[in-house]
Amino acid sequence: MNRIKNNNNHLAIIDNKIKPIIMVRDSNLRLSLSSQSTSTSIANEKDDRLELIEISKGLIEILQKAGFTVEKILDSGPSHIAETLGIDAHVGEIIYKETKKASSNMKSKFLIN
Repeated sequence: MNRIKNNNNHLAIIDNKIKPIIMVRDSNLRLSLSSQSTSTSIANEKDDRLELIEISKGLIEILQKAGFTVEKILDSGPSHIAETLGIDAHVGEIIYKETKKASSNMKSKFLIN
């Protein structure tokens, strides 16, 4: 496993893909790497509401793979989205604004019905 350090984040190259290294501290204060299956299972839970955001299908797939939900996007803000996904800050801003717009539309539809 190759390791890289990028802006205080530790990353690993696994199966030719760059993935974060998540360290977990147990009750005895020992550090260990969390299992890949745990981080993968979290990312596999998809928020279907992301499909309602008016951005490209590719960006929606990236957000889903990273484990983002509508709430997580709105709570994170544009710069955190861009940093987490490794994309341009402007694209993070677009994702955030379109999610905010879609979220408002979702709330309006539920209030009307």
